[in-house]
Amino acid sequence: MRYAQLAAGTALISGPKNEELCAGYLLLQLYPVHSRRWEEDRSWIFLGLAIRIAQDLNLNRSSNTKSLNELHSRVLLNRTRIWLNCFNLDRSSGSQYGRLSIIKNTDFVANNSGNWWQSEYNLPHFDMHLCCYNAELRVIADFMAQINSDPTLPAGTNKVNHSWLYAHLLLTHS
Repeated sequence: MRYAQLAAGTALISGPKNEELCAGYLLLQLYPVHSRRWEEDRSWIFLGLAIRIAQDLNLNRSSNTKSLNELHSRVLLNRTRIWLNCFNLDRSSGSQYGRLSIIKNTDFVANNSGNWWQSEYNLPHFDMHLCCYNAELRVIADFMAQINSDPTLPAGTNKVNHSWLYAHLLLTHS
């Protein structure tokens, strides 16, 4: 892991930005070096780098380009796959560590990923889990936004029936 971190730092400083570098930072976020204290954990920094590189590469933008061939289609699918992983890790890590998400819940690619997994060049049902997890995380984010939306209170927490609100959000997103 130390060598991987050194290589990632060197690539960030002197290497080109590409999808592989972004995926590498996502892997470093998922499999961090063990730290003795929570404050020493650097996985959140790796996720932030992956998201910024993905945005620099316009992975967060929907591509309207027609694929030229199978290889080009697979490259476009991989770009979307990396962005969806950035979105999902941003949401899940944020809830795990109690931090705000970097990517807005109104992200176009994430909000329109429902049938993305059905591409002819994906293995059958291969990316279905990515899209389902994405949908679940967006529902949870909407739920939390509804609960924490009272600007008149210091904590911002609304006094609402949370069970009803969660059920309502599930129904509106399905």
